Amino acid sequence: MVRAVAAAVGPERVGLRLSPGFPGQGMSESDTDVLYPALVEELSGLGLAYLHLVWAKPDQPLYRRLRAAWPGALIANPAQPWPGPLPADGGRREAERLLDAGADLVSLGRAFLANPDLPERLAAGAALNPVRIEHWYGGDHTGYTDYPTLRQPAPA
Repeated sequence: MVRAVAAAVGPERVGLRLSPGFPGQGMSESDTDVLYPALVEELSGLGLAYLHLVWAKPDQPLYRRLRAAWPGALIANPAQPWPGPLPADGGRREAERLLDAGADLVSLGRAFLANPDLPERLAAGAALNPVRIEHWYGGDHTGYTDYPTLRQPAPA
């Protein structure tokens, strides 16, 4: 599928997101150490725009193997408690560790969803809005686009 999409639109317009070992939504994998290095090795020569690893752990041997096997841009999303609350820093500490371990970029999805002004909050050391997972996967904008910013706090 990745080859077909890359051929259709150009590999420089294709990114691949993988979640090795992510335990969310009842998923379980037992072959991550074999499956993902083989997949990344197979796709590494296609010239894709990026590889995005979700649930990345900088000290995990699998992460280091995938980073070494991927020649292009690597985006890493730090492993954070799931479905529990994020750490007070929204994952910043782990994101910095991933950058030190070779990631080119980091993503902080849940923290960004709940804090549309996340860079400003992190720079200021401001408190983060808690993520409201109970509103996801149905309904309306609640829990997606209704979080307050530092400049526009929630109505009292």
